[in-house]
Amino acid sequence: MAVARLVVVLGILVVFASSLEARPESEPTSALETAEFMKDVKQECRNTTGDDRAFKDLVAIMNSDTPRCFMQHVNMSYLQTPIDKLSSLEQTKLLGGICGQLEKAVVCIDPVVEAIKPCMDDEDDMQILTKIVDSIPDAIKMICNNSGAMLLELREPLSRSCAVELAPAIDDCMDVLSNSTMTMDLKNYSVTECNEISKMRDCLERKIRDCGALTYLDLFGLFYRNLLSITPCKL
Repeated sequence: MAVARLVVVLGILVVFASSLEARPESEPTSALETAEFMKDVKQECRNTTGDDRAFKDLVAIMNSDTPRCFMQHVNMSYLQTPIDKLSSLEQTKLLGGICGQLEKAVVCIDPVVEAIKPCMDDEDDMQILTKIVDSIPDAIKMICNNSGAMLLELREPLSRSCAVELAPAIDDCMDVLSNSTMTMDLKNYSVTECNEISKMRDCLERKIRDCGALTYLDLFGLFYRNLLSITPCKL
């Protein structure tokens, strides 16, 4: 169930992106928890482990522990500072501090990865997970390049609202994939499966453009290219 595992990893990215909003823990059920694709994840965990305990642990970590860990590593007041009121020197210092903290916050993904492992039953699944998670430091470097230009965009209200829409966007775009593509190992993809994956990519890119936060296109492209490198598919 290679693609089913992929949606879990995409879920990780949703949590990581949504953490930038610093929402209080008392806020109602997250978009991730109610996302349609999480039903597939729940079924996969049940099939592999025999019950729902692993899935419940995963959801608890993604909804609570991960955002809490993020806020422990990143000074949220930095993210909320009205940067347009700062001088260029102050902006550079602020963004440098945020980027340094984001690099340390990567450890917040580790508990999620460990929670996912019981739901995985073959080596290909772990290869996918490792490939995507290993891309996160590169994503942070991308965010912090050019004096943190991308980070500035991610702080904008439009980007934050788009982060909330990522989970339902994944749901919609997964609909273009056939059952055979969903269940086949990525390394065995033929032209047919590669074309479907391309359609899913195009769908997600279109939804990101429609949302207006084009910064997410660059981040999505990074993870997509790394994932594609373990398939026979071409960009």
